[in-house]
Amino acid sequence: MKKLALLLLSPLIILVALRGHAAVPSTDAVTANSQISAADEKKNQARLEALAILIKRKQYPQAFSLADRLARLYEGNATFDFQYGMSAVETRHYDEALFAFERLVIGAPEQARYRAELARTHFYLQNLVRAKIEFEKVLAQKPPLAVAANVTKFLEQIEDLQHRVQPRFMFAMDMAGGFDSNINSATDELTLDLIIDDVLLNVPLNDDSRETASSYWSTLLNFGYLSPLTKTSSYDLRVIYSNRTNSETELYNLDTAMAEVGFSFFTGRIRWRTAGRYQYVQLNGEEFLNTTSAIVQSQYLLRRGASYGLTMNIGQSSYPGSPDGDLSQQTYNLSYTSAPKKRSWMFALLFGGDSASESSNEFNAKRYQGFTYQSTYLWGQRGSRYWLFNLISSEYDAINPAHEEIRKDLATVLGLGWRYAFSANFSVRNDYSLGYTDSTIVANTYKRGKIEFGLTYSF
Repeated sequence: MKKLALLLLSPLIILVALRGHAAVPSTDAVTANSQISAADEKKNQARLEALAILIKRKQYPQAFSLADRLARLYEGNATFDFQYGMSAVETRHYDEALFAFERLVIGAPEQARYRAELARTHFYLQNLVRAKIEFEKVLAQKPPLAVAANVTKFLEQIEDLQHRVQPRFMFAMDMAGGFDSNINSATDELTLDLIIDDVLLNVPLNDDSRETASSYWSTLLNFGYLSPLTKTSSYDLRVIYSNRTNSETELYNLDTAMAEVGFSFFTGRIRWRTAGRYQYVQLNGEEFLNTTSAIVQSQYLLRRGASYGLTMNIGQSSYPGSPDGDLSQQTYNLSYTSAPKKRSWMFALLFGGDSASESSNEFNAKRYQGFTYQSTYLWGQRGSRYWLFNLISSEYDAINPAHEEIRKDLATVLGLGWRYAFSANFSVRNDYSLGYTDSTIVANTYKRGKIEFGLTYSF
């Protein structure tokens, strides 16, 4: 009986034995994998030791090549990040250095050496404002005398560079999409009271004359070139083109081109600039406005980095579709800009006037005054947040024949936004604005809100 039972159970016994035998190679495989990982770790430790030796010997090209291969494994390790950053900055791989030193400063903000290397990287990237902020923080931490002396030299170089004229070429392309609640800055009223041939009429407004909301796409191209004439003087060229295309209607599509030529020079701590500007505007593909202007600017630089500014703009605007609508313009701007720090701000007073070239257009001439306040807060090492408030009050010189009273406007705009730089050349931004214009003329009272998201590439 026992023999019969064993005979019947033998296939099951053999199957269990085979499974148990199969499990043994699996365990051996895990052990082998562990041994391979340990071997790789041993090799990587040897590479880290080699990296330290290369940094000590100042063999930075070889050090960067090795560190770049190890970055995926050891990013976040303070010792490795410092060695990676040093090899990167010494081989002019500044973006990689920036990331490494940013991680170090975030992890150990009290370490003056880490912050000094971050500041040095910003300096080499020509981010002079950010470099100055970080160098000043290093001095505030009271580092060793040798470090303080080196930092002081960099700060002197920054001040010298901010005054020295160096040749440079600038290009920026910004592409954005957004939504505008009032693309034509129009009223939301259904009808308006107008005086036509001395008769007061209630005139209905069609959709094109009323507040129109639309999403849009915009493109901005900005070219700039500056060339020194002497150590303290230069000439500059600037060309800007922008296009805005609305999805709701083509009537308010805008194309704007602007060209400017300027001459700059320093007298002591004052920077002077004179320029000539021409601007051409098309509305829905048709010529709408031409403006020619002369500009005089001065900027007085204070020792701690703050500055006073004065800008005068005298120009002539002409409307091809309305020959009698030409205006002469005079605008003056007085401003104060705080020293570049983690939080900086600017306050400007604006006043001026538009004078009509023809008496028949006197009701479009006006006088205006107002102010702008703008605040910027640096957000980490690569971002910034900002907001502004603008208020302009204006009064027109004569009564429009279509209305009963003289026009007075009070326009306010509140804007805010943020920008984040992925690298020295590429950044992303998000902007919001809300505006309201209150006018004694109902047709010119309106509100407007905008949301915009954009990508910028520059060098």
